[in-house]
Amino acid sequence: MSENGNRRELMRHVYVDIWIGELWNHGDPAGSRVLSENFFDHRPIDAFPNTKDGHVAMAIDWNQAFPDFTFVIEEVLVDGDKLVARYNSSGTHTGVLSGIAGTGRAVSLSGIDIMRFDADNRLAEWWHNEDMYGLMQQITE
Repeated sequence: MSENGNRRELMRHVYVDIWIGELWNHGDPAGSRVLSENFFDHRPIDAFPNTKDGHVAMAIDWNQAFPDFTFVIEEVLVDGDKLVARYNSSGTHTGVLSGIAGTGRAVSLSGIDIMRFDADNRLAEWWHNEDMYGLMQQITE
């Protein structure tokens, strides 16, 4: 495999297996090892800073709200230092999310992530677009 092919596979592994698999699917802060110290979220959620520490806190908070939530990566594209992924996810709202107590409702969410990797193959920037409005409707209606 070429050097570029190896990097593409490494980027996919970092995103799918560690960032999604450990940090987001399990709320395991050890998954943050793949985040650059200067990690930057381009669309932060108000309650969490757009930094590495804010991001880890957000993932842990998400996991307490939806302990069985699983992100399933549908497609990954890699070009240069960017990775784009499309996902579907689902889980049960049993903990507090944005001040809303657990409802016990099954919910689903779809979205797209764009990640920029730094020279050390760590996640440096995150752009994301998910249907948070749809998710909030599922737990409030």
